[in-house]
Amino acid sequence: MLDETEINAIAAQFGQPLRRHVECEIGEELFVTRFMRASDRRGEVVLLIQRPNGALLLHRKAHYAAEHFRLPTGGVNLVEPVLAAALRETTEETGLEVTVQRFLAVIEYTLHFDAIRLPFVSYLFHLHETGGQLHANDGEAVAFRDCAPAELPAIAATLRSIPGERGYWGRWRAVAHEVAAECLGQT
Repeated sequence: MLDETEINAIAAQFGQPLRRHVECEIGEELFVTRFMRASDRRGEVVLLIQRPNGALLLHRKAHYAAEHFRLPTGGVNLVEPVLAAALRETTEETGLEVTVQRFLAVIEYTLHFDAIRLPFVSYLFHLHETGGQLHANDGEAVAFRDCAPAELPAIAATLRSIPGERGYWGRWRAVAHEVAAECLGQT
């Protein structure tokens, strides 16, 4: 899942990432819908896309509540380089062209579902929009909005406050927003 040689190569080009390890409980729905079907992935990229106006891009998918916007993410395929995945997922998720500004963080998770322990990793990248036209190429995103970097803690808090079974997803997704805020000096 983690390739330290690859991480070091990206860090040499885009800066040393913050490293975090997080224990996170997940519910049955998240385990079945997200992690049981993710055997073709070795992790995900989290995309902090800075727009020309300085704001960060958030998106919402059709099955989210109207107030649940978050940073775009995408899977890293088993044999795909992490940096290539970040650029591919940016195009797929948003239609935008970007340059990589900084390798922000590597978040290693141990996800707990009953007695099962699953490793997972998120790679956070700070990207600057350089062109393209914002649209949802993959049909998953139904809305976009901008946020100031200072709003990341509030977005994380909103995700953490999701009730019920969906709350496991919200608490897991909140972590990347909290780490991103820390990396950008917004905590």
